[in-house]
Amino acid sequence: MTPLTHLLDQHILKPLGMYRDEATLLSVLKRRLTKKEYKILLANAEETFSRAETQERLSLDADRYDLLWKTLIKKINRDSIKRELFSS
Repeated sequence: MTPLTHLLDQHILKPLGMYRDEATLLSVLKRRLTKKEYKILLANAEETFSRAETQERLSLDADRYDLLWKTLIKKINRDSIKRELFSS
């Protein structure tokens, strides 16, 4: 299990099966999320930067970071996006 699929497992409420391959997951997420949401997701998955470092790199305050994180979680739980993330 990759760090990205592990993070998605933690936050997707009702999985639809098995995840697609890593390259497909990244392309779907890059297409469906905003740039900052995508960067926040990757930073959390890879755990290369702390939250404070991520906020500084993306020029975000704590409230804006929290808002983007909540929006990100809502987006990945939409059925239309979940159908693209999981293989049939």
